Amino acid sequence: MIRTHTAIVLRPTLFQEGGLVVSFLTEHGERLVGLAKGAKKPSAKWVSSFEPLSLVTVSFFGKEHVELRRITRCELQHSPLILGHLESSLVAACLADLFDRLAKEGIEDDRLFRLLSACARALKRTPDRAMAILAYAEHWLLHCLGLLPHPRLCGRCGREDTPLVLLTEDHGWCCAACTPTDPSEALPSGAKEYLRLLRTLPVEEAPDPESSEAGRAITRLLRGMLLREVGAARSYEVLSRMLA
Repeated sequence: MIRTHTAIVLRPTLFQEGGLVVSFLTEHGERLVGLAKGAKKPSAKWVSSFEPLSLVTVSFFGKEHVELRRITRCELQHSPLILGHLESSLVAACLADLFDRLAKEGIEDDRLFRLLSACARALKRTPDRAMAILAYAEHWLLHCLGLLPHPRLCGRCGREDTPLVLLTEDHGWCCAACTPTDPSEALPSGAKEYLRLLRTLPVEEAPDPESSEAGRAITRLLRGMLLREVGAARSYEVLSRMLA
């Protein structure tokens, strides 16, 4: 049985005899894994198709419930990689790692495909905004997981005209009017406005997290939440070291 999908490459892993085991995010938001025999050999015709975040047309051969199908075709449609641009390459690796951990085989969520596709194309068009694109993706992944409440209203008192100072497990975003907080632990001024931009702007216009104290604080907070959910990610460790 052959199944063909439009998909985004997530993680290629070396296999025996020059092969690759490759995970993909399909257009339906499902994670699929396939074996590309001989993909790393010099004569392989499709080696360039397996770079992380590449958009491809891929065909799998194998029974419906077999864990590892054989890849029979993989045609590159779009690659976000720009040679020599370190930051965008590192961010692409982080995004591929996140989605590889969060997407599941047998579970479809097309929001994941739409989000990753938009981020990959934005990386290609504006590689210098790679960190803003990563922060945007992290925010919306938490939203897709149901872990991020709407920031418009305080989850404790319901007010919308006061600054947000805290994110709690019980009440979500809490405001200064009802939540006494040590100033050293409170969110900086402008946190609500930064979150509003993340929620309303397209990825191409996502706010730069380094442009304000609120952006830096929210990015650290949301990134910490996401990495606790998916577990330690080596790609983030590499990103931190290289950009330090």
